Amino acid sequence: MASIGSVTRQVASLEITNKRTTNSSSSSLKSAHSKHPSQSNVSKLLTKFAAPNPLHSSSNANKPHHSSSLRHPTATTKTTTTHSSSAARGDGLKKQASIDIGQYDGGLELENEKRGERVFGEAAQELALDSSHLKKYPTREWNLHGFDMGRPLGKGKFGRVYMVRTKCEPNYILALKTLYKSEIIQTKVEKQVRREIEIQQNLRHPNVLRLYGYFHDEKRIFLMLEFAAKGELYKQLSKHGCFTEKRSSRYIDQMADALIYLHGKHVIHRDIKPENLLLGINGELKIGDFGWSVHAPSNRRTTLCGTLDYLAPEMVESREHSEKVDYWALGVLTYEFLIGNPPFEDRSSMKNTYRRIAKVDLHFPPTLSAEVKGLIGKLLQYEPEKRLALTEVRKHPWIVKYRPRTASG
Repeated sequence: MASIGSVTRQVASLEITNKRTTNSSSSSLKSAHSKHPSQSNVSKLLTKFAAPNPLHSSSNANKPHHSSSLRHPTATTKTTTTHSSSAARGDGLKKQASIDIGQYDGGLELENEKRGERVFGEAAQELALDSSHLKKYPTREWNLHGFDMGRPLGKGKFGRVYMVRTKCEPNYILALKTLYKSEIIQTKVEKQVRREIEIQQNLRHPNVLRLYGYFHDEKRIFLMLEFAAKGELYKQLSKHGCFTEKRSSRYIDQMADALIYLHGKHVIHRDIKPENLLLGINGELKIGDFGWSVHAPSNRRTTLCGTLDYLAPEMVESREHSEKVDYWALGVLTYEFLIGNPPFEDRSSMKNTYRRIAKVDLHFPPTLSAEVKGLIGKLLQYEPEKRLALTEVRKHPWIVKYRPRTASG
């Protein structure tokens, strides 16, 4: 039987295609992190496995990715967990019919009775999003009846997020996100939502949260998202106040690699911050927000000052900007990981935050190593073209120093 790590890696590259299959029946916090994410105690809510359920995996799990039974429906053979294989993984997996996804609270039905309105005309056509209609790599046709509903994971701006399992083999465990069409229209973000969904549908990177597919009904859009088993990174930052240099370095290495990939796809993120990052099954970082608040806590930074913290000088000064705004944000993120608050934050005045960003009013506490100060300083440059390239970030001594030996540079 494949190890949990290998199964997880295979899942990250699988595509749910249009071949139809038959459905089977806390610590005290520093003042900088006083907010509490909405996914209450996610690690206790969720099992150790992201997707698919290893007990329902095909016996051909070690074959190339294109052999997925969701892409090419075949008879699957349920594997039996042996004592030796379980001990080798060290995960304490016991024989069981399925992974527990928790108890469904009926929230989607209850919310749908009171929330949102049907939309008509051109707006309805623009938000009739269905990945089974894609010209390139369409998925199978999905609807709510294709899932076993599990426990709630949180509430976002436009709807709820639930843990679900596909009824078809190999029983993927996913996060199902709801977006209410009428609320999208009211906030005038129809084109943005459509664009961001279409962008993320085509992204394939281990540190970018995967969007497997999407479908809609009269009032809602449903997003089938990769399940981030260890929840919100911001919650971890709130719990610990700040991270060690080793942990921070590994996160920044993963972020730089993901941003290199995104920029290669001509995607600028523009909203990098801890609240938009999730953690996968092995604790790996996942960029999880592309404009429509995936797993968004109800109490994210909502003040203008909060949103300002990660903006580059060219953005606060309303100048043209490029992908190098993400370089700047990576420098801010590095600082916050290590110190517990952003470098230019001024809670007393939004204008002061503007001023500090525009002047690059950067100060380091004496506790930081010279190596990381050098890296942050090279990223937080006023002139975008002077910021350290992401490829050079990955070669920086502070990054290389803490990179696991098995990881590629």
